[in-house]
Order: sequence, then C-alpha cells, then structure tokens
Amino acid sequence: MAGEVAARQHGVIARGQLAKAGIDDSGIRRRVAQGRLHRVHAGVYLVGPPRLTEEGRWMAAVLACGRGAALGQFDASSLWEFYKAKGPRVHVIARWDLRVPGVCVHRARRLHPDDVTTKNGIPVTTVARTLVDLTDLLPEDRVLRAIREAEYRQLLDLTALNAAVKRARGRPHTEKLKRALAIHTPGQIVRSELEHRFLQLVTEAGLPAPATNVRLEARGRHYEVDCLWREAGVVVELDGRAAHARTAAFEEDRRRDAALSAIGLRSLRFTWERVTHGGGEVIAELSATLARSAA
Repeated sequence: MAGEVAARQHGVIARGQLAKAGIDDSGIRRRVAQGRLHRVHAGVYLVGPPRLTEEGRWMAAVLACGRGAALGQFDASSLWEFYKAKGPRVHVIARWDLRVPGVCVHRARRLHPDDVTTKNGIPVTTVARTLVDLTDLLPEDRVLRAIREAEYRQLLDLTALNAAVKRARGRPHTEKLKRALAIHTPGQIVRSELEHRFLQLVTEAGLPAPATNVRLEARGRHYEVDCLWREAGVVVELDGRAAHARTAAFEEDRRRDAALSAIGLRSLRFTWERVTHGGGEVIAELSATLARSAA
C-alpha cells in the first residue's frame, strides 16, 4: 500500500501516510537503516532507490509543509512550463509559518479554492494565481513574457486571471500584471524569447502590432511566418542563434522568401544578435519598410 501511494506521488511519501499503511516510527527507522526509505524532509521519505526526480522534489516539499500546502511561484510556473526558473529552494505556499530546510515557505492564511489545483498529482497554484504571485518577483517585461508563454501553451484564461487579480487586492505589485495585460493582445502567440524581445521593440517604438505565427499559402506550399503586417504586406522572420547551422536551412529560407514575394509580401529577417544588441537599427529598417509599403 505504501508503495502504491509513493508511486502516485513521484516516489515520495509522508509519515502520516506511512502510518496509515501500518508502518510506525520504528518501522520507518528500520527501513531507513535498510536503505528502503530515504529521508528528504522531516516526516517525508523517498521510497526505493535514492533517485529523486524534479517532480519528486516538488512533491516532497509540498508534503513537508502540511495539509493545504501547494507548490507556488517559480516552481509552480516551472511545473506549468510557462516560465521556467530553478533555484536552490522549492517555493511552497502554506497556511502556517514554517521552517523547512531547502524550502521557501510563503504563508497564506487562506488559499481560495479557485487558486489551487493539481498537475501531475502535485498540489499547485493555478496558472492565474501563479501569474499574480510572479508579480512579486519579476519586472513587468518578464510578467508580459510569462503571460504570452502561458497563452502559447493554451493555459491562459483571462476570466480566471481577472478573478485572481481581484482576490489579490492589496497586493503591492498587481499593477504590473494589469499593465502587461493592457499591452498583450489576446491571440498574439509568442513562441520564443527572441519573438518576445522583438515585439517589445515594436511596442516601445509605437509601431502597429503584427499578427504572429500566421499560416500562409504560397506557390502551393504552406508556411508559418513569425510576424505579419497584413495591410502593409510585410513579413518579419526571426532567426535564432542556431537557425542557420545548416546550408540546407539557409537555402530553404531563400525559397521561402521568394514564395512570399510572389504573393506580394516583402520579407525582412532579423537575427538574435540584431534584435538583442541592435534594436534601434532593427526598428529603423522595419519602420522604413512599413512606410514604403503604405506609400
């Protein structure tokens, strides 16, 4: 029975669960001595071989913080995979002030039921509540990045997010989230850090926002372009740092540009280096192209 519980919990189990399985403290000590249990936190053990996965680490931290605890902040966003960040300690939201080595405990007297769920069997704050919590840790630019990545992964529920913001009244940094939402265009999917940085340049320059990740047909083939100003007939493709590692990829890009040109679209290509270190030149070139197209 204890093994079945641990299997559902990524290999870890709490003392109370062991007791329910008929294993008292002396039985725990004996199994620890035999190498069948391995202490992770006070009252939390890894069952079997001493190989703790990332999800096992998260689950162990939540179990160590007691009933009602949930994975939170950076670890929650990493579990949801919309903003990955890994630190030396696991962030957990709990009802009480606790000191757990290796765990950063954030006290919340009451977590609203709509702010907590489970993912992969791990109690965790919802995407909406996690975004609210990240405003305490991230600058506005990174909050916007997290929102866009959540939308790309089909995790963003604006109704739930607005409700979570209302429940968080009095939190000092929720204005960041409101401003980021005002900038973000629903449906504007951003798949990479490079795309996010480029769109930030466009926004800061006051240029019209493009449609992103748009599927087009040209010369009998379907293409997905990174950014499209449809009325201006301008496409921007963003080349990551390893985008042209192969000659074949370079040649395919040229064929792609020619196909788009055949249906009246002008293509621009910007690299990681230019977007991140030469933003002024990128915007000048884009602005001139959009102006020529409008003339």
